[in-house]
Amino acid sequence: MGQYVYVPDPGEQRLGFSAPVPDRLAQLRQNQQMQTMPPPSPAMPPQPVPAGMGPVSSGGPQNSGIIWVSGKSEADGYLVAPNSAVALWDANNPVIYLRQADSTGKPSTKVYDLVERTENQPAPQSPQVDMSQYVTIEQLENILAERLKRPAKAVKQKEDTDNG
Repeated sequence: MGQYVYVPDPGEQRLGFSAPVPDRLAQLRQNQQMQTMPPPSPAMPPQPVPAGMGPVSSGGPQNSGIIWVSGKSEADGYLVAPNSAVALWDANNPVIYLRQADSTGKPSTKVYDLVERTENQPAPQSPQVDMSQYVTIEQLENILAERLKRPAKAVKQKEDTDNG
């Protein structure tokens, strides 16, 4: 008997393992970052772009867990998955952009300013209240006592009717 050998198709992987396929959001982010990156120079070899990374400002500080952007326009262009949110830190101004997407994927951006809180900060003053618009307890008791002495409406007396 002859020996049979399995030859896979060109696009098929052996043993059922396939390379991880990035989801749609990762593909969009990768395409967006490719468009914003300058073309590689011949002296520098091209570097691979991680699939999960969004647009990051090259001029800002680079800390793990913080995404830096260079303004509201870049924050508005940041892609967010449905039902998720991400904080984007402005590299040029003391501002944080909260980029959110609802369950349908509609994005929105909220802008928060970073303000330093000092220990000796005076409490905000409440507006002055005009006390002439209010009555005292004594005045209220006098008014209620007068009203209880005389009825507000004349009470009609019911006629007695005999049903018999």
